[in-house]
Amino acid sequence: MAMRYFGNPSTSPFPIMETSPNPIEPDALDPLYRTDLKQIIEAMPAARHLGVVVTGFDRSGRSRVELTIRREHTFNGHTVQAGIVGALADFAGVSASAAVLGEGWMASTTGFELHNLAPANGVRLIAVGRPLTASRTHGVATVSVFSVGAEEESLVVAHATTICRPFRLNPGG
Repeated sequence: MAMRYFGNPSTSPFPIMETSPNPIEPDALDPLYRTDLKQIIEAMPAARHLGVVVTGFDRSGRSRVELTIRREHTFNGHTVQAGIVGALADFAGVSASAAVLGEGWMASTTGFELHNLAPANGVRLIAVGRPLTASRTHGVATVSVFSVGAEEESLVVAHATTICRPFRLNPGG
């Protein structure tokens, strides 16, 4: 198991264990699955303001959502502020829960919890959501947020759980 450290490895008491899976590769996603959900999320004013891009979904509901890190996302010029990491995790988790319900279903967040594991530095963040339960009354998903550097190396920087309430986009249809 490889170890990385916050800051200087000779003085840092905080090792980071690299045991988490890499983010879903884009070619593992189904480009035709839940394009409606992708369009809805990317059209949201908050998502547009942050620069959120929904890479897509696979048929098990896993979602991949990305954010290219900009200076205004950070609190010091290079580390993304936790609220932005949380927003990205929220988009990934709730969309994963909604994705398994099929075309015409969306969901709204009722709660989420984020745990920061390492500084969110790098070139971009990738959030991978995995539905744990999804029904027409509620959904729960788990999310891993990865920081990706210039050399495409990735590190898990946060983990989240999202809870949502699904709803039909067109209740009469």
